[in-house]
Amino acid sequence: MIYKKPRIAVIGTGWWATEFHIPSLKKYESCELVALVDPNKDKRQKAQTMFDVSNGYNSVTQMLSELQIDGAIVATPSASHYPVAKELLQNGVNVMVEKPFTLFSSDAYELLKLSEDKKLHLTIGYTFQHTNAAKQLKKFLSNGEIGDLLLVNGLFASMVEAYYRGMPDQYKDIFKWAITGPDPETFSDPKLAGGGQGQTQVSHAIGMILFAINQRATEVAAFMNNCDLKVDLVDAFAFKCEKDIIGNMGSTGNLRDGDRHQQEFRYYGTKGYILHDMRNGELLMRNDKGQEQVITGSDIGDTYPALAPARHLVDLISEKEKVNFAPALPACWAVEFLEAAYKSAATKEIVKIAN
Repeated sequence: MIYKKPRIAVIGTGWWATEFHIPSLKKYESCELVALVDPNKDKRQKAQTMFDVSNGYNSVTQMLSELQIDGAIVATPSASHYPVAKELLQNGVNVMVEKPFTLFSSDAYELLKLSEDKKLHLTIGYTFQHTNAAKQLKKFLSNGEIGDLLLVNGLFASMVEAYYRGMPDQYKDIFKWAITGPDPETFSDPKLAGGGQGQTQVSHAIGMILFAINQRATEVAAFMNNCDLKVDLVDAFAFKCEKDIIGNMGSTGNLRDGDRHQQEFRYYGTKGYILHDMRNGELLMRNDKGQEQVITGSDIGDTYPALAPARHLVDLISEKEKVNFAPALPACWAVEFLEAAYKSAATKEIVKIAN
């Protein structure tokens, strides 16, 4: 049974949940935020008090035994995405999972199949895919506006090094957290994060690319530099996709404190090209028909619609929205890409992704 207003729970009350997902749902009249789940009682109770959420639980199991919900936002450390999302889906709950979707492709495909078998919505926390620029990018590529795609080139540079060093307080005055920043281990411990720049940031980039071109990667060659960290800080990738599309991308997390992120992608086809400035919500398409179309950040209002992923799950459940803008299948492709990339960097070999 789905209530008139979907009843939603948020799993995890750390930085991202308290900064975006919980405020988003509390302010959204189309749903009810009915529960918060976190084994850290102190952190959970602070969030319950600040956002006036009466129901708090130590675990998903406890919550499901006492409360009926329609959907849940999974905003826990990356390594726990799979077991948490699996338990929710098995119990008939629609789910939004933060990126990276999972750390292993077998887990990602299992969750996809589970959602399909149970006819449940499964969407991923790819914020940028909710922008008009991203939607138009996908439309241009799907409609063949630049002909057959030949080359994808990308850059994703960000300010996250302090997180990988386990020193999140270095960014306290920059991000001005609502309640808390990330725990020191969340992004610095490979057992929790799965990796550094690849899992934390390239998941955004390759997630966007594979979603936009609607193709899996088939081969990946990667180089990664941890510097003096336990996780990767600087990454470079060369890859091949289906239909003989080739691509390359660089990514670093060592921008200086306060530097604006640089997230730029270029798509070259047989009849034109598309330039996508993902961070600024800008898009330029030019083709050999003399057509040129431009989208600027002002056209989309919010160039980083961080409130959208949680609300999108609500809208899918209530059928207000029919199209999943961050579907699980391309997210599975992103997981297998990163899985192959980490293997390639470790073995110094090109890794082929099995069908």
